[in-house]
Amino acid sequence: MTEEVPPTALTDINLRLLCHDDIDTVKQLCVDWFPIEYPDSWYRDITSNKKFFSLAATYRGAIVGMIVAEIKSRTKVHKEVPSYLKA
Repeated sequence: MTEEVPPTALTDINLRLLCHDDIDTVKQLCVDWFPIEYPDSWYRDITSNKKFFSLAATYRGAIVGMIVAEIKSRTKVHKEVPSYLKA
């Protein structure tokens, strides 16, 4: 379970890149936070593959949030994505 961060502690939040050592923690957080089961390969990819940009938000050293973005070429972006995002 993620530690709750008091609103007054926002200056104590740090951002850092996710790394291989975070995989077990990230797996547990994803189980707690999301109704989706990700394959083990996804966790390896988000912590080591350069096509992903993955940040951890930490509070007192514990991960309390994540941002994971997949970097794609315009030709691989889904047709549902608005054209202004493909520029």
